[in-house]
Amino acid sequence: ISFGSTNFLYNNKLRKGDIIVTYTGNYRDSSSVITTTFNNYYVNNKLIQGERVVTNQGRNSDANLWFTIDVNNASINTANGIINWQSSRTREWIAGENTYLDLTDDLYKITGTSSGNAVNGNDFTTNIIDPLHVDLGCIYSCVTTSGTVQVSPNSYTDRIINYGDSICDCEVDVIIEGTTYPILIGN
Repeated sequence: ISFGSTNFLYNNKLRKGDIIVTYTGNYRDSSSVITTTFNNYYVNNKLIQGERVVTNQGRNSDANLWFTIDVNNASINTANGIINWQSSRTREWIAGENTYLDLTDDLYKITGTSSGNAVNGNDFTTNIIDPLHVDLGCIYSCVTTSGTVQVSPNSYTDRIINYGDSICDCEVDVIIEGTTYPILIGN
């Protein structure tokens, strides 16, 4: 996917460069692997690097397709420094698999962890402690509609991010030391 060598406004973000996707089979095919890398790819003038590997693991005990998602050597180069991270997640397709042309009924359940360091060099880890529910019917607002993530920055108090009550409202609560901070996130 080439956005060209100059900024191009797409989906409310400035983009340039290339997203390179290789695959060994269709997304729905057991054992297929889809690998995404970047070539001089920028979003809002921030350089994006790394690799994402999605592997179809077949069907789980609930007869749902599930996927492993590994992000390797990812980085975002910002004006304030570089954010680096890696993650290992699973994605379970819990609804909408049988309607090939209608993505809006697709629901996923996401679990997993990540680690990295922020622009200030501080290390962090994240852990999805209540599975994230992703509703593609909310594609034009916020697709993550519920679930909870614990963010543990080194030398700071843990933060809990609660994605709410299964609606497409873009409202999350960040909880730090028992105090809740409601936040409206963008799409």
